[in-house]
Amino acid sequence: MKVTAQTRLLWLPATVAILYLAAVAFRPLLPVDETRYVSVAWEMYLRSGWFKPLTLNFEPYHHKPPLLFWLINLSWATLGISRWAATIPVVLSALASVYLTGVLGRLLFPQALADSNRTKLVMVAGVPFLTYGTIVMFDITLTVFVLLSLIGVVLHSRQRSWRTILLIGVSLGLGGLAKGPFAPFCISFPILLAPYWAKNIGNIVTWYAGNALAGLISLTIVLVWLIPVLSQSDADFAYWLLWKQTAGRVTGSVEDHLAPFYFYLLLLPAIFVPWIFVPGFWRGAAKLRHHLLETEGTRFLMCWLAPTFLGFCLFSNKQPHYLMPLIPGAVLITTLCLGAVSTQQLARMVAVMVGLFVTGQAIASMTFLHRYDLVPTAAFVQANKDRDWAFVNNYHGEFGFLARLEKPVEDVLLQDLDAWFSKHPDGFAAIIYRDPQKVAGYRQILDGPYRGRRMGVYSRNDAP
Repeated sequence: MKVTAQTRLLWLPATVAILYLAAVAFRPLLPVDETRYVSVAWEMYLRSGWFKPLTLNFEPYHHKPPLLFWLINLSWATLGISRWAATIPVVLSALASVYLTGVLGRLLFPQALADSNRTKLVMVAGVPFLTYGTIVMFDITLTVFVLLSLIGVVLHSRQRSWRTILLIGVSLGLGGLAKGPFAPFCISFPILLAPYWAKNIGNIVTWYAGNALAGLISLTIVLVWLIPVLSQSDADFAYWLLWKQTAGRVTGSVEDHLAPFYFYLLLLPAIFVPWIFVPGFWRGAAKLRHHLLETEGTRFLMCWLAPTFLGFCLFSNKQPHYLMPLIPGAVLITTLCLGAVSTQQLARMVAVMVGLFVTGQAIASMTFLHRYDLVPTAAFVQANKDRDWAFVNNYHGEFGFLARLEKPVEDVLLQDLDAWFSKHPDGFAAIIYRDPQKVAGYRQILDGPYRGRRMGVYSRNDAP
């Protein structure tokens, strides 16, 4: 079958559009992460403050930098406030990451990966892209700027230029605004190890000086946001933002998502699904292994992926999506291994995987995803948002955006709920529980399954 130029041009945006529409149609905003991040963006919208400290539940939120929230607010300003508009920046970042992976592949392997459509097909069919390409998180956006920085690094190794310095610096600065120190960490080893992988590195002094200048440019971009934010914050906010959320996540003093050293090693096979089930992949891998360090491109990938992956393993805090900035490198290796597999077979695999993923979401929406859907409860909260609200317990902004709240929800322990109702007799409480006896003393208004437990809305037993 002849593939037209128009098909080669349009298949990728069409495929990403299908994934986007399926996500919006079949999947709710997933608590607690997606609901939390969109709620932070909502509070930014309410305050009209792009250069003010971030808030969650109208209290300082020092866990993340602002770029994703800026992009969501830009989307809302253009398209109106909605869940589907909030998802668009992530989907566009996913689309950009595929194109940029193709660009990096052509730079590193001008012959083997000259047809960037093959690289794109391999990436889109992969489980990491399908899983995280439509979820409102920071890692896909970070991946875009890591790729732009790496493209700048490769170009700068071949010809010194102010343009490449600016490309590295601006991309790295925006990456810092996307996810803090993860951005420089993800590109530091290719810069430091350039004398080993670069074929024509030239003068070492100008190499490191140029990259140091790019680092200063990136720092300047981050400071444009950071200085006004810190000037409006107290010392505790600055400590958590600048130190605890960086060093704390490396050392484990921040106890979220702690995992053992080998956690990411167990995930490695999933990174290469579905291609590990294609026999041609293993034949290509055996061939590549014998010539692994013979070309500039493969040396670059090894200097980028191996030490960076090891660094992620050494960090105490781990989540599968933290590895997303390294996925393009895995995609390039996979595409090299699939060199003997026809493009048509790659395209068929994309169709199969996208079909399975969309069908799986449709089935999930009719089976278990209602346990994660907070919209029915949020509708009641929104209808009564002028009342006082408590959440039992550990509120993560679940209702902020969904209920369009304009005042905080009080985070209350179950044993303190009676006292809270005494102070707020007309208030409501959203309670997550397992044992119905725990909530038997309150008047139930709404109730339903929630993430393996139940969530209900309750008032005082003697409330009218």
